[in-house]
Amino acid sequence: MLDPLPMVTIALALAALFGASLVQKLHALSEWPGIVRNYRLVPDTLAGAVGVLLLCAEGLTAAALLWTPLRSAGGVAAAALLALYAAAIGINLARGRTHITCGCFGSRLGQGIGAWMVWRNGLLALLALALWLPVSPRAMSVAELCVALAAMITLGFLYPVLAVVARSAPPTFEQNFRASAAADARRSS
Repeated sequence: MLDPLPMVTIALALAALFGASLVQKLHALSEWPGIVRNYRLVPDTLAGAVGVLLLCAEGLTAAALLWTPLRSAGGVAAAALLALYAAAIGINLARGRTHITCGCFGSRLGQGIGAWMVWRNGLLALLALALWLPVSPRAMSVAELCVALAAMITLGFLYPVLAVVARSAPPTFEQNFRASAAADARRSS
């Protein structure tokens, strides 16, 4: 049986991730169906309904991760959502559609999709599946709960840093100039 400290830390971190993502999407709720639509994986007429289902799934997953009796199920739900998002990103990368907003936190970050996001979601999905493993029933001390909370907060601060570090470099002046010249040439012909 595994020690509960790493399992609680994983559960808290994933719950914070899904909870923060949900809050950001709810703040820009009118944009969310458009983000779903931009992935071009469901018919446009279903984008709103699929968007609502995803929001509900994220909220229920975050809640399940926080409630001990449902933590294992929450881990499986988190892994499924992360795998779904990784697949959606991977399909669009294969289509060459890197310019669309990932939608991870609504449109606030406005970052395009990249292969690193598929890897990130895969790693997070594996961590989420670890919550399915048997955990020792021992009670955690207040100090251990504080350690788990501190680790979750630290991971929360590192998450956006990873997004910045893994992001592709912006185009150089020369690349922008050449792209603009090519666009002008296409319009002229």
